Amino acid sequence: MLRLVLPALVGVGLLALVGSLAEAQASRTLLAAHRGGALLWPENSLLAFKNAIALGADFLELDVHLSRDGEPVVIHDPTLERTTTGTGAVQDRTLAELRALRLKDKDGKVTDEAIPTLEEVIELAAPSVLRLLVEIKVAGGGTRYPEIEEKVLAILDRHRVASRAIVMAFEKETVRRVRQLRPEVMAGALYSRRGLERMGSTVEREIEEVRKLGVSFVGLHQALVSAEVVAQARQAGLLLGVWTVNEAPAMERFVSLGVDILITDRPDLARELLKR
Repeated sequence: MLRLVLPALVGVGLLALVGSLAEAQASRTLLAAHRGGALLWPENSLLAFKNAIALGADFLELDVHLSRDGEPVVIHDPTLERTTTGTGAVQDRTLAELRALRLKDKDGKVTDEAIPTLEEVIELAAPSVLRLLVEIKVAGGGTRYPEIEEKVLAILDRHRVASRAIVMAFEKETVRRVRQLRPEVMAGALYSRRGLERMGSTVEREIEEVRKLGVSFVGLHQALVSAEVVAQARQAGLLLGVWTVNEAPAMERFVSLGVDILITDRPDLARELLKR
């Protein structure tokens, strides 16, 4: 069973999400298109998200930064060079300046795609039954954006998809803030091997810590996932996601281990493997 801290009155949508995820935990692995499918289309683009929806992904995974004028935009890096025609920090550009840039594909080729706003992505996803893995990012140097949690939650609320979203972060303070603001929204904690080493911690210790925080989802780099970790997450009542799994043998391994959400840049391959 999932251990969720829910208010006395919970919307039907949230109950449906919890129910469907609990069923998935017992029966099948769900598919999350990482950045929309970063090895198939320009990552975190409207094109990628449209195609992932059409493909039948269960979740869209996406990343959120703030522009200089405080607008939530969907891009992974705190800087622009790798995925866009721009340079410098995302937080140093206004929304209008960011929108004038163009996204690159995985090979560095410039496309016609622009950096989408979070509003645009959520508006695109809202009419579907798709669920959302929304990662709140930090600026360069690990600086947290002021009030980014409030802004993300407001957009999810405006489109009535908060009950279908898991709002997640690597930074525990961000996770705590989401829990404080909206305890009924599912929150997620993310971990990499390097991050754990930097913290001087272990997966086992962190699973117990986030359980105490009331977190519902833990996302782990694939190098951290074992049968023992899957069992511990299940015992703690946590949904377990594994990232970023792009090769068929690894996908098969994690499905056989019973992970709840397979996060991949190749949603087409995962869909075929999962026989959707």
